[in-house]
Parts: sequence; structure tokens; C-alpha cells
Amino acid sequence: MPRLLLFAAILGVAVVIYALIDCVMSRKHEVRSISKTAWFVTILILPLIGAGMWFLFGRPRSDGPSGPRRPAPRTPTAPDDDPAFLQNLEAQRRQRAREQERRRREQEQKDREDKAREAGRDTPPKDDKHDGEGNDDAGSGSAGAHHP
Repeated sequence: MPRLLLFAAILGVAVVIYALIDCVMSRKHEVRSISKTAWFVTILILPLIGAGMWFLFGRPRSDGPSGPRRPAPRTPTAPDDDPAFLQNLEAQRRQRAREQERRRREQEQKDREDKAREAGRDTPPKDDKHDGEGNDDAGSGSAGAHHP
């Protein structure tokens, strides 16, 4: 039995606290029957009876929660609905395309240079020591054998 009384007391206090908070949070012009201040005093003086009367006769009839009403928060828009986002996305796409084009041109230039170097290696190097007929101007040991 004492546990039941303790539970009832805790429940009664919770109902009174809820009624007080609900009364305070309600808009002044939406409170029914008597003024908001009178309801607050009634709930304090006659806790359970005042809270019950508040819920039956004083509480605003709105379906939503009582308290200060704020405009509904703006629903987030999808990123593809935001013009600034789309402009930024397009600028990033163009920047990537320019960067890829620059890299492609650099690679082509490098490939051309590599081909030119390879082509230069395939031809025998020109040596100033040899004349056009294959005679050695420096005078090697075999050169004397060719002279009369």
C-alpha cells in the first residue's frame, strides 16, 4: 500500500508540473475560460484539481503542442535544386576538364620529345674525324697502307 501511495504522489506531482509548464508555454490569446495568470495560480493553489481543470477547460484546443509557435523550418532542398550549388558544380567540372586537357597536352609534348630523341639515336652520330670517303684524317696505322 505505501508503494501505491508513493506512486500516486509521484504521478500527481508529474501531472501538476506538466500542467504548469503547459500553461506557461501556451499563447496568451489561445488560453480558454480565464486568463493565463489565473490558470497558473489555480494550478498552484489547487494542484490536482487545478491541473485537471486546466486540461479540461483552459488548455488551448490546438492539435499541435502548446508553446511558442515558430514558422516551420525550411525543408532542405535537394542539392540539384540549388542554383549556387549547380554553378559551383559546373565550375568544378570545367576546372577538371581544363586540368585533364593540360595533362593530355603535356603528355603529347613529352611523347613527341621522346620520339624525337629516339629518332636521333637511330641515326649514327656524325664524327668530325671521318671524311665523307671513309678515310681517316687523324692518321691511323692502316692509313699508311693505302698510300703509294
